[in-house]
Amino acid sequence: MTLYRLTLSQQERDTLTDWLSKGSRKAKDIQKAYVLLASDETTGRESETELAAHYKLSTKSVERIRKAFCEQGMAMFDKKQRKTRSDKKIDGKVEAHLLALVCSEPPQGQSKWKLQMLADKLVELQVIDSISHTSVAGILKKMRLSLG
Repeated sequence: MTLYRLTLSQQERDTLTDWLSKGSRKAKDIQKAYVLLASDETTGRESETELAAHYKLSTKSVERIRKAFCEQGMAMFDKKQRKTRSDKKIDGKVEAHLLALVCSEPPQGQSKWKLQMLADKLVELQVIDSISHTSVAGILKKMRLSLG
């Protein structure tokens, strides 16, 4: 268990207190604010078990909140950028190229196309930046095609 000790600046303490008094943040942010204020070294730090019992959290959650604040500061409350799912990059153009590849002759020395070969060929032809063989299988399944 790593112990994360934190000392809030007056500005950070004021911001968190303001959020709590107005209730203008998400419930998770308010919960984190309570934990951070109670974890502050300058105002008498409470233990992880006390905080967990008081705010109905696990001790691991309290530790995670403290760790996030130590590593990121108030930026831990910033909205996280969502990652683009790889299957959202697959459009009709990719599907059309894949269909054309499946219907074409397999590479020399191969009796039929393999999923990984199709994925590699789509990237080689610069149809898509990257694609896994499982995504290729999903597209083929969606189009009710099979390599067998």
